[in-house]
Amino acid sequence: MLQQTRVETVIPYYRRFLRRFPSVRSLARARRQDVLKAWEGLGYYRRAANLHEGAKAVVERHGGRFPRDAKAIRALPGIGDYTAGAIRSIALGHNAPLVDGNVARVLARLLAIRRPVRDRAVRARLWEVASAILPAGRAGDFNQAMMELGATVCTPRAPACPSCPVRRWCRAERLGTADRVPTRAQARERPVRREPIALVPRRGRILLRKRPDEGLLGGMWEFPPEAYLRGQGSRLGAGEAVGTYRHGFTHFSQVARVRRYPDARVGPDRALRWVDPRTLGNLPVTRLTTKISAALRGGT
Repeated sequence: MLQQTRVETVIPYYRRFLRRFPSVRSLARARRQDVLKAWEGLGYYRRAANLHEGAKAVVERHGGRFPRDAKAIRALPGIGDYTAGAIRSIALGHNAPLVDGNVARVLARLLAIRRPVRDRAVRARLWEVASAILPAGRAGDFNQAMMELGATVCTPRAPACPSCPVRRWCRAERLGTADRVPTRAQARERPVRREPIALVPRRGRILLRKRPDEGLLGGMWEFPPEAYLRGQGSRLGAGEAVGTYRHGFTHFSQVARVRRYPDARVGPDRALRWVDPRTLGNLPVTRLTTKISAALRGGT
């Protein structure tokens, strides 16, 4: 949950999630949409899907006990080098390094590395250094301290160098470049994706589509795109303009022109469901769907 999300935001989600799924077996038995609903609002829903698949893998491959072998841990769904390092060092007490964004920034400043930390060669070098300076037997404490140092002292902007406990070893601070190291990769302008969305009412209900389990927002429910309905043979008829809504993703911005189609003829489709708008909150819905629904309730 802490990947890409702030601690204060995560805490209430974490507590609710553990109340709902108190064990790896209860999580493995859960329906995908229940897991996504418990995650709703945190974003990056692929993380929730990977957590669900990981729980099932732990039960099926390891008898419900989390593996301790590094290779077996890395083979679980959604676990990369950083997550594996965090689990092994903090939860299992292994001498395993980790490099997240905060640790990468701390190490880059200690070594006065100017190139962006996303550079493949730089990333490899930082992992080598993280492994070399790891204190045997204290890896978990050390890794957490490095992450905390980057989050609270060695911050991206205006680092608090005078109060830094590793100031004496920092080359960037000695060179007076700490606030400019490492350099950032040039930000790319986010492309805009425009997608017409259909509101299809019928006898007090509204049509929703479940997105494919794989891919962006996998398994979430949404007001269906017009192109999807037309592609599966629906006849929408004349539409009424409702409004235009925007939502930002990490790599693109979505602009949705919403129209109401009261006379649409929708063919059978397992991905479509007629839902009472009052129970919309029972399903894991996309943030854009929530925005549209809230605007409609407010009369805008």
